[in-house]
Amino acid sequence: MKWILLRIVVVVCVVTSTVGVATAASGAQTDTRTSTPDAAAGRIADTAGSTASADLNAATASDVDIDVEELQSSDDFLAAFRQLAGQDSLSAYSEFEVIRTQAVVAVQSGSFEDADRERMRGVLRTLVRFDVAYAAAQNDSLAASFESATATREAVSGVESAGGRVYSSLASVALDRFFRSLGERFEQRSRGDGISTPEQIAALKQAGEAYRLGGSSDRFAEVSVEAEQLESAWQRDQQAINESMTTTQRFLDRCGAACADPVSAISTHTVGVFGLYTDAREASAASGDAVRIAEANNLGDRTAELQSAADSTSGTLLSLAIGSAILLFAYALALAIPTMLVASRISAWARDRRAASVGSVLSAMPQEVYTDGGE
Repeated sequence: MKWILLRIVVVVCVVTSTVGVATAASGAQTDTRTSTPDAAAGRIADTAGSTASADLNAATASDVDIDVEELQSSDDFLAAFRQLAGQDSLSAYSEFEVIRTQAVVAVQSGSFEDADRERMRGVLRTLVRFDVAYAAAQNDSLAASFESATATREAVSGVESAGGRVYSSLASVALDRFFRSLGERFEQRSRGDGISTPEQIAALKQAGEAYRLGGSSDRFAEVSVEAEQLESAWQRDQQAINESMTTTQRFLDRCGAACADPVSAISTHTVGVFGLYTDAREASAASGDAVRIAEANNLGDRTAELQSAADSTSGTLLSLAIGSAILLFAYALALAIPTMLVASRISAWARDRRAASVGSVLSAMPQEVYTDGGE
C-alpha cells in the first residue's frame, strides 16, 4: 500500500510540475528575475559534499560542476537546476527529475526569501550528490558510490528540516531503491571469481549495510548472517596460517644459512642435523598447510609470500635429508671398518683353534704297526 501511495504522489508531482514549467516558461519573458542558464553557469562543484573524500570525486565521471554554497539569487539556482536537466541519474531515478522540475518552478514563483534559498540549496545539494553517487556506481566504484549516497541521505534530511518535505519524501523513495541496487551490486561482487575472503567479507558487509539503508530488512539479515559465518571461518584460517608461519620461521631462524647445503649443515651442526631434519619435516608440513589455506582464500600476494617460505623450507629439508644420510653413512662406515677387522681376527682365531683341536686329536690316537705275516 505504501508503494502504491508513493507512486501516486510521483505521478501527481510529474503532472503538476509539467504544468508549472509551461506556465513559468510563458511568463519568463516578463519576469525580471529570470535569466538564461548561462547567467550562473560558472564554476560548479558540490562543496557541501566535503564529507566525500578526494578519491571519491576522482573515481566518478559526473560532468556536473556546481558550487552549491556559492549560489545566492534565484537566477543562480535556476541556472543550476537547468544545468542538471538530462543527467542520466535523473533519468534513471525519475523521482529526482520530478524534484528538479518542481525546483525550477519554485525558484521562479513569488519572492525568494532566505528560507527559500536554504531549501533550494538543500534540494540542489541532494541532486548534485546523488548525481555523483550514480556516476560512481556506473564506473563500478561501489564504495565511492555508497559514500556519496550516504551523503545524499544527509542532504535529504537537511531538505526536510528546511521545510521541503515533499522533496525529501520523493528523494527518500529514490534513495531506498538506489541503496538496494548497491546492495545487489556489492553482493554480486562478493560472489565473483578470484575475490579474496577478506574482500568477500567486506563486500557482504557493505551489501548488508546498503540493504539496511534501502529498507530491505530481510536481505540485510541474510547477508549479515552469511558475512558473520564467513568471517568466523576466515578467523580460524588466519589463525592456522599464523601458527604455521610461526613454526616455519622459528625453524628457519634456528637452522640459519648453514642449512642451505648438506656439507655446511654437517660442518655447522654435526649430529644436530638429525634433530634439525625432524624439525624441518614439521616446518615443511606447516608451511604447506599455510599455502593451501591461502590458496583456498585467494590471498594473492600473501599466497606468494607463503609459497616462498614453503620453498625455502623444502630446500632446507632436502639439504638436511642428504646431510643426515651422509652422516649416517659416515657413521656406518666408521663402525663397519673396525667391526670387519675384529670379525676377521675372530674368524682367524676360530680357524686356528679348530685346526689346533683337530691336530691334537690326531696326535693322541695309537699307532698300529703291522709286520709281514703277523696279525
